Amino acid sequence: MARRIDDRPGLAKALIGVYWAQTTSSSPEEALAMLGEARDLARELGDVESQAEASEWRVSLLMTLGEIEAARKELAVALEAAQHTRQPFILHVAEHHQSALALLEGRLDEAEAAAERSHELGRLLIGRDASGIYGVQMFSVRREQGRLAELAPVIRVLAAEDRGGAAWRPGLAAMLAELAMDERARSELDRAHADGLEPLREGLWLASLTYLADAASAVAHRDVAALVYPMLAPLAGTNLMIGHGVACYGAADRYLGMLAATLDDTEDAADHFEAALELNRRMGATTWLAHTAYEYGRMLLRGADRVHGEQLLAEAVRLADAVGMPTLLARARVLAPASGSKLPDGLSARELDVLRLVACGRSNREIGAALFISEHTAANHVRSILRKTASANRAEATGYAYRRGLVEG
Repeated sequence: MARRIDDRPGLAKALIGVYWAQTTSSSPEEALAMLGEARDLARELGDVESQAEASEWRVSLLMTLGEIEAARKELAVALEAAQHTRQPFILHVAEHHQSALALLEGRLDEAEAAAERSHELGRLLIGRDASGIYGVQMFSVRREQGRLAELAPVIRVLAAEDRGGAAWRPGLAAMLAELAMDERARSELDRAHADGLEPLREGLWLASLTYLADAASAVAHRDVAALVYPMLAPLAGTNLMIGHGVACYGAADRYLGMLAATLDDTEDAADHFEAALELNRRMGATTWLAHTAYEYGRMLLRGADRVHGEQLLAEAVRLADAVGMPTLLARARVLAPASGSKLPDGLSARELDVLRLVACGRSNREIGAALFISEHTAANHVRSILRKTASANRAEATGYAYRRGLVEG
């Protein structure tokens, strides 16, 4: 209607409203395009508040779609517009988006500072309690900083409260597992299994599922893993967004891999972990890439593929050390080899496994069966090998392998 009668201010508002209706009336991609039109239209009209609002919700959608570089650029636009408005809510949203992106990319100090600024702005809001956003963000940041014990008293109180308590009980389980209080973590998970997942839908549903996945994987709680896996399975291949840009936990496949490994389904777990490595690398999600490498590596160490597992753990050590994630760093160092030989041309240990099978004349299907990965994942590895070795085809890759002494003559 607004478009038909040429009501440009009304059109901008209507297009922004699409964000809140996207789950029923449009896809994220369609909503993103409409918000872009709203942003540009608001800029032309000199409506800075609408411009800032449209840009902010575009940041949230871009993060959800895994377009992190574009999200970072859009956030710069949103922050500039938000600062012109001087509106606490608009500034509050911009800062909590800033925190989510910084956490994803491994800038933990910046994530903490932005969360603090967002919280202070949230205190100025009337009729809106922003403490939940602050709680999730500080839980996420402190966990990676190795400072989760500082929040333990608060989390215990939140988990014990009747109002909203169910939402924080998974967080309590994750905290206990993180602090190596395994028996208490198992007790919380036993309770979650007995209560079922339905009560969690009223609160932080997706966050609750990730916290349960973390705890179940850490203490090998198969019953909870079996409950959570089918809830997260539809999100395979996507980037996990908590709320509207409150936190971004990277590839959902990381959690699915952890749950599948807990259920001893190593083939599915490997496929999930491979997908998570690919997405987290593409996004530059350094924090979650470190966790993926660790979880995948420790699973492989329990099986026959120790070479690939050791390389992944070495990567986890490097990333955790660079970001400043002391808890993950300590865990990875316990399992990682002290040193290892470097493979040529950036080949990974998994790619070496695939290359050796290519040199034996194996098809992608046969490679997948031999390495307990899908045919699709095997094909992806072959493409990567051809690119890294500058080989035009499998025959050239085979020649490369023999020349480099990567297979026995």
